[in-house]
Amino acid sequence: MKQAFQVLVRDIRRIIAIPMAVVTVAGLCVIPALYSWFNVAAFWNPYDNTGNLRVAVVNEDRGATSDATGRIDIGDQVETSLKSNHQLGWTFMDRDQALDEVRSGTSYAAIIIPKDFSTDLLTITSGDFTQPKLEYYVNEKINATAPRVTDTGATTLERQINSQFVSTVSRVAVSTLSNAADQVDAHAGEAHDKASEGISKASAGVDDAQQQITELIDSVNQGSAKVQQAKAGLNAIDAKAANARTTLDNGIASLSDAQNGLTTLNTGLAAASANASQSLSQGAQTANTFIGQASGTMLGAQQRLDSAVSTAQTAVDTNRDIIETLKASEFAQTDAGKQLIGELEQRNKDSQSALDAIGTASTNAGNSATAIANASNSVNTATQNTLTSLQNTQNAINGNASTGLNSAIGSFSASATTLSGALAGVSPAIDEATVALDQLQTTLDKTAKALTTTKDALGSTKDSLKTIGTDLDAVSAADATGRIKSMFGASDEDVAKFVASPTTLTTKTIYPLNSYGSAVAPMFTNLSLWIGAFSLAMLFHLEVDDEGIRGLKANQKYMGRWMLLGLIACLQAVVTTVGNLVIGIQTVDPLAYVGTSILIALVYSAIIYSLCVSLAHVGRGLCVVLTVLQIPGSSGMYPIEMMPSEFQRIYPWLPITYGNNAIRETIGGFYDHQYWSNLGVLALFAAVAFLIGMAVRPYLNNLNTLLAHQLRETDLLNGDKPIAVRNRYSLNQVMRALSDSAEFRAGILRRAARFERAYPRLKLGALIAGVILPVCLTVFSLSTNEKIAILMAWIIWIVLIIGFLMAIEFINDSIQRQKALGDMDDDALRNIYREQRLHKKPLGLPDLGAFSAHAGAHAGAHTASKEN
Repeated sequence: MKQAFQVLVRDIRRIIAIPMAVVTVAGLCVIPALYSWFNVAAFWNPYDNTGNLRVAVVNEDRGATSDATGRIDIGDQVETSLKSNHQLGWTFMDRDQALDEVRSGTSYAAIIIPKDFSTDLLTITSGDFTQPKLEYYVNEKINATAPRVTDTGATTLERQINSQFVSTVSRVAVSTLSNAADQVDAHAGEAHDKASEGISKASAGVDDAQQQITELIDSVNQGSAKVQQAKAGLNAIDAKAANARTTLDNGIASLSDAQNGLTTLNTGLAAASANASQSLSQGAQTANTFIGQASGTMLGAQQRLDSAVSTAQTAVDTNRDIIETLKASEFAQTDAGKQLIGELEQRNKDSQSALDAIGTASTNAGNSATAIANASNSVNTATQNTLTSLQNTQNAINGNASTGLNSAIGSFSASATTLSGALAGVSPAIDEATVALDQLQTTLDKTAKALTTTKDALGSTKDSLKTIGTDLDAVSAADATGRIKSMFGASDEDVAKFVASPTTLTTKTIYPLNSYGSAVAPMFTNLSLWIGAFSLAMLFHLEVDDEGIRGLKANQKYMGRWMLLGLIACLQAVVTTVGNLVIGIQTVDPLAYVGTSILIALVYSAIIYSLCVSLAHVGRGLCVVLTVLQIPGSSGMYPIEMMPSEFQRIYPWLPITYGNNAIRETIGGFYDHQYWSNLGVLALFAAVAFLIGMAVRPYLNNLNTLLAHQLRETDLLNGDKPIAVRNRYSLNQVMRALSDSAEFRAGILRRAARFERAYPRLKLGALIAGVILPVCLTVFSLSTNEKIAILMAWIIWIVLIIGFLMAIEFINDSIQRQKALGDMDDDALRNIYREQRLHKKPLGLPDLGAFSAHAGAHAGAHTASKEN
């Protein structure tokens, strides 16, 4: 490093010794800073001056009227509002003048409110909505940013119109709701009293119905017991009729023996007839008694059922009226009211179904009583016929026993047969009566169940009525209408303002900045430092001579010249940042801002110096490309997410990206380790630059020599001859030439002949490909939106073509150098070999033009090459 510092001191003395050089260096320190100063000052607060942007406004709105909102005139409201709004230069005029000013560029934009704007806006209240439209004209030719600003103004105007309309509608709605709340409050007490009275009456009716249904259930149970008794009496009658029939059958069988014992027979028959008559009379009397009791019980049960159904039907009708009253009340509009009314309707419906079932049971009971009465009549008729026959038979026996016994016996036999037939008809009649009694029992059981269900339903209804009463009392106590009134107790204007803008945005700025100029200062500071470092590389010689310093090595020369460029770059950073501070940009730490800029300047000078000294003119071209890419690709003005995807991909690979972020930390405020991480990445860029300049550069010397030589041959372009940092011949080539120069030279000539035949075709093909593909890409870009990708492909292709041309030129130069090596004598080869082994100093070659004549004596004319 000592010798590198010697180079730095020597170069500083050279500058100081020449006043013009001092002025030039001073200019290099100030001129790049001007770029930052002027831009920061120009962008200090541009949005504070948007009021100077002229925007034409045309109000053709005729206003409109509706029952809901009354008279509104949105156009006049907007015009009044804009006259007090100075965010843009609102200027009012007619349509023709506005359009003419936009076309001529006098106004940046024009906003026209059509004549039916208010009318269309009010269609939202009539159901046939027509979207109102503002007419917006903008001239995008005048300026790139002005249309974006006027677009924002137009959008703001649209929001303002919407807000005003919503405010008007809200004002009317609040007024209507307030009046409705007053009316509800006036009738709420009366409705509550009526509902409470109806609920009390319904409750009392339910109690009466429950009591009557309980009595009906008891009567039905008693009727069931009577039915069982009637069935038992009918069974007894059936048994006695069977016994009488058996006796008659036995008497008829004995008539065949009557002629031998007529007197005895007569006496027996008389006794049997008397006994049969007595039994039949008693059985008929008993059956009629039971049947009469059963029929009476059934008729009584029917009457009580009809009475209970009538009473219960009255209760159900009363419940229905109460439910209708509840539906018409305010309570029905609540969720609890809707649910409770639904339950009451269902329970009342169940009660009506039970009453219908009881009515059917009552009808069935009446039918059963009629059937039982008919059975009693059948039994009486059969019994009376039998008794008459018995009496006639006995009279015949007693009146004509002596003379017409045989005839009497025949008549008695016939009468007995008739009586037996009558007794046979008693049993079916009793069976029919039994079936009727069974049906009556089933009906009574169903009736009892239906009555029990009705009683339970009435109990639930009573509980529901009690709940309704409690809820109504709670609603009254809660003063719901009072709360509704209080909700709209604010003025119509206050509510309208709230609906038009229900939220308030509270902005809390993190890392606040004092101006837009402070926000863009990081980008312009970095660009100034980059441009300043590039200017140094363009103005200063990058190669270092060894005048006054012996034994300089390549890396010492590299570091010595970079320290000079870095020192001037630091001065550029100080001048730029101090000027920005004088302008007034914000910093959380001015020393950190200046110090960070100095570090960034050293990194940029290292990168640019490395590219320019290692790749010569190609490196300078790469620096220009980096400058172009870093302006849109480093997120200096716009977030990188807003840029095309191609720039988003290269964003992490650009040095200015991290320079911007580091300076932003010193201006807006530090967060976590972001500042140091950005400086760390910049340090990596510098390390790569030093690696290229000190390790890779020697291997590129021959290529740079070739390019410089060809540029000098144009007599127009600057082609400084590089100072050799690496021998142009490899040790292997020198040894092969020494061992067998003839064979080495013959091999070189063969390779040279093959390459020289292909060389023109390779150059021509590369040039044609370098033109055709870009032309095709340009034509293709006219029909696609991927223009950025096509541009990047175009640049990459051109770079590849240039690289290919450089490669074939390098191969050509290498062949020419090997041919020159083959033309040297042994002494020259040994000298080269010795210097290669000893590494005493970098080897410079004589002008290749001197070798051309010598080579021509052995192999013809050769292409001249430059010195190393």
